Amino acid sequence: MTIDDLTSFITLYQIRNISDAAVELHITQSALSKRLRNMQNELGVALISTRNKRQLTITESGDVFFRYAQTLTAQYRLLQTELADYQALRRGTIHIGSVPVMAQYGLAAKMRHFMQDYPQLNIRLEELEGAELLTMLQNQTLDLAILRDVQSQQLSRSQFDMVDLDNDELQVVLPTTHPLAKQTSIQMTDLKDVDVVSLNPGSGVYEKMGERYQQAGFTPNIRFTTPHIETLLAMIQHTQQVTFLFAKSAEPFMTPDFVLRPFSEPLVSHLQLVYPRGRLSAAAHRFLHYLTVG
Repeated sequence: MTIDDLTSFITLYQIRNISDAAVELHITQSALSKRLRNMQNELGVALISTRNKRQLTITESGDVFFRYAQTLTAQYRLLQTELADYQALRRGTIHIGSVPVMAQYGLAAKMRHFMQDYPQLNIRLEELEGAELLTMLQNQTLDLAILRDVQSQQLSRSQFDMVDLDNDELQVVLPTTHPLAKQTSIQMTDLKDVDVVSLNPGSGVYEKMGERYQQAGFTPNIRFTTPHIETLLAMIQHTQQVTFLFAKSAEPFMTPDFVLRPFSEPLVSHLQLVYPRGRLSAAAHRFLHYLTVG
């Protein structure tokens, strides 16, 4: 017995007319009748009574067989879909954009595991500032992007889906010799006359820092910007300057020369995975699963 046999019986069961069912299946009436006979002979039971040629009567055995035929054909379709997805996952490249946080949040490890499980898939990662990544998403040149605090006014929620990957807290980084390093937390009034060095605009840090200064009612004196955390720390070492970093991002770079201090009113940031709605390839969809689960 084949899947075609099961499909033929399901159609015949629903239409209850051999001639009409044959038309629906694009086979001859005699071919359909032969399929039915072969199935009944194989099963050793009558599935359909053909006494009334115009309106077939389904036997009790036919009702039971119909339920199982539906289950088997549905499972077969699922099998076909999964095998097609597997074939799609055997080759290709996933184009990902991210703010530079892959190592600090364990995302590089998840990416490595994905590549081990799918050795025929390649990943092209571009680590850029948030503004560039937003433009690339809107231009449909990225499969996925990892960004901070994406707002509805930045990307349309009708066109993009967003998943929170992690949360982090913006904190003040100070040289251990800085007078404020002795405090357990920092208030914005403590920073009013303090020179600042910062990650570049688009980093997420720059924007969050600006929000906090704006709320406090004064403007930061930003002396220097750079895309590199190591450079930031080198610039504030042995000075009275400060910088701002997300705590988890800063941890790998911290040495005994520096301390992290939270704000007295915590400022939390959301690391998000953003992707075009309805346009994910099978490979990108599987990669998304690796990032968001476990």
